[in-house]
Amino acid sequence: MDQEFHFYIMYIVAQRAGYGPDESYTIAYSSQYTDDNTRKYDISAGTANHFENYISQTIDIMEPQVVLMRIYPVFHFMPGAESDLFVDSARRLDGKLHILNTIPNGSNSRKMMKDALLSGNPYRIGVAAHLHSDSFSHQNFLGFTDCFNSLLPGSLSNICHAEAFHKPDYVANVWHDKRLVSAFARVDNKRRVLQAAGNLYVFLKKGAPPSQKEIDTLVNDLGNAIGPRDDGNDLANKRVKRYKALIHDFKEYDKYAWFEKAVTEESPKPLPTPDYPPYPPRFTWQAGYQNSDWYKFQLAIMDHQKLAVDTILKPIFSGMDAMI
Repeated sequence: MDQEFHFYIMYIVAQRAGYGPDESYTIAYSSQYTDDNTRKYDISAGTANHFENYISQTIDIMEPQVVLMRIYPVFHFMPGAESDLFVDSARRLDGKLHILNTIPNGSNSRKMMKDALLSGNPYRIGVAAHLHSDSFSHQNFLGFTDCFNSLLPGSLSNICHAEAFHKPDYVANVWHDKRLVSAFARVDNKRRVLQAAGNLYVFLKKGAPPSQKEIDTLVNDLGNAIGPRDDGNDLANKRVKRYKALIHDFKEYDKYAWFEKAVTEESPKPLPTPDYPPYPPRFTWQAGYQNSDWYKFQLAIMDHQKLAVDTILKPIFSGMDAMI
């Protein structure tokens, strides 16, 4: 999924599920910021408040595999449980299975959602919702480099869905996954998006479980907002306007906003000479940072990663004689 789902559609789903304007925004922002949290910061170094954040996405797919394994499967490509691996939608022409295959609405992804909801922490909920929605768009891909991902014969860029480019993430795209049997090779992303939205709505609904009519109303509203097929993603701006019309007290997403309210970048020291190597940037906490959205989000990222690694990924990798 991209920002259309992780922010706008997540915003709509959270509000329909009974979250107020502030909480629904926090959930949606956290969901999208999971993709934008790509930089490691060393904050207030040498003080009692020293802090180093974890990243939840990387723009460098050539990072060492051990680094990628704490990012992609944890936040974007959650493997299904062994009992999930034989679902019809994962049937391939070559008959292969993989223990790290991403399964839509898989048992492990649901476990992460349930734990986040039990915490009552909207930042945790947003991060887990990102992972869970990606289980639909990233299904049948692995969160690391393996020929299982390959769509092109002889290609070496078989990490995650790199060979499919943005095809799995555009909300109105229709594409073909040539690895799958004919019944599932044609992929309609809109259908996957609506399945993910309806599924998340059931998870998030406050109070009584939603009726089928409530689920159908949400899915119909989102289907109308997404509109017609759009393989090139050329109609994204028109879709965004329709999403905004479904959101009460809408607030825009700015990926720098939370960070800038929590952290200050110090002015660089003067260089001894013009050709002297520049000093690295220095960052310090602003007053009251413990109550800032960015800090709370980073704690949620750490909690999410620890749960995913300790309870799901380590047991899987131990069976492969591998470590994470």
